[in-house]
Amino acid sequence: MPLTFQEEENSKLAAKIKELEEDRVRLQRTINIHQTQTEKQKALAEELARKCDDLQLQVSALNKEVETLTRSQKQAAFIHSTMEVRLNRAVEEAERLKSQLAKTKQMNKMHFEAAKLLSFAEEEFMKALDWGKS
Repeated sequence: MPLTFQEEENSKLAAKIKELEEDRVRLQRTINIHQTQTEKQKALAEELARKCDDLQLQVSALNKEVETLTRSQKQAAFIHSTMEVRLNRAVEEAERLKSQLAKTKQMNKMHFEAAKLLSFAEEEFMKALDWGKS
């Protein structure tokens, strides 16, 4: 028995509804998969943002440390330079005093020799006086 036009239309529409329902289920699964992936990507992005913030804090702390070390290095270089100047002055002063000491020793030696000669001359003079008395 042949189907009537309306039954045939109903059958076509039912098949179309079934096909659309299958498409809807398939699309819903795809949407769910995409939502899950989106949520995972959001979580990953948040984690990476936290890591980025942590790294920026570390970079900031390291920059401050570099600044402090640079300042300390400059201060140490200045102190070293000052000490070197003072050392050079002290060495020059020591050399000057050493030279002066050598001159003083020479003078003392000369005075000693002169005193010795004077003593010798005095003894000879005294002998000469004693000789004249005898």
